[in-house]
Amino acid sequence: MIAAGLTLMGFFALAAAMPRHAPALLGNALPRVRPGQLRRAGAGLLCAAFLAALLEPDWPLALVRWAGMLPLAAALVLLGLTYDVRLARAAAALGALAVVGGLLL
Repeated sequence: MIAAGLTLMGFFALAAAMPRHAPALLGNALPRVRPGQLRRAGAGLLCAAFLAALLEPDWPLALVRWAGMLPLAAALVLLGLTYDVRLARAAAALGALAVVGGLLL
C-alpha cells in the first residue's frame, strides 16, 4: 500500500515538473516550486516506492505488484491531465492517504 501511494505521488511530481502541466497541476503554488526540485522529488518517490516493495515480507510478489502499479499510476495522472486536473490532484491525495494508511496498519 505504501509503494502504491509513493508511486502515485512520484508520477504526480514528475508531471508537475513539466512546464506544460505545471500551471494546471500546481495553480498558485507555481512560483514557489522549481521544476528541478519536482523532478528530483518524483524520482526520489519512485525510488522510495521500489525500496518499500523490497522491504515487504514477500518481496518478490511485492516487486511484481509495484511493476504493475507503475503503468496504472501513470495512467491515473495522465487521465487527470487529459480530462480534469482534479482527477490528477485526487490521485496524488489518494497516494498520500495510501502511504499514511500503510504506515498506520
